[in-house]
Amino acid sequence: MRTLLLVLAAIALVIGGFVGDRPWMWGLGLLVGLGALLGDGDPVQARYAERDAETPYTVRRMRNGDL
Repeated sequence: MRTLLLVLAAIALVIGGFVGDRPWMWGLGLLVGLGALLGDGDPVQARYAERDAETPYTVRRMRNGDL
């Protein structure tokens, strides 16, 4: 959720910089966007990395043809 908010703020800064003819604003927007992309972890993979080799329930259902 934090990443989404940072990306939206970066987009708003870049658009505002172009509309208002303020290059420092779109530069700041690019920096905020870069920080959002580099600061993002991957919580979904970390959740399954702690388990055994078992796959999630939906993948098992797809492999069995139940889906």
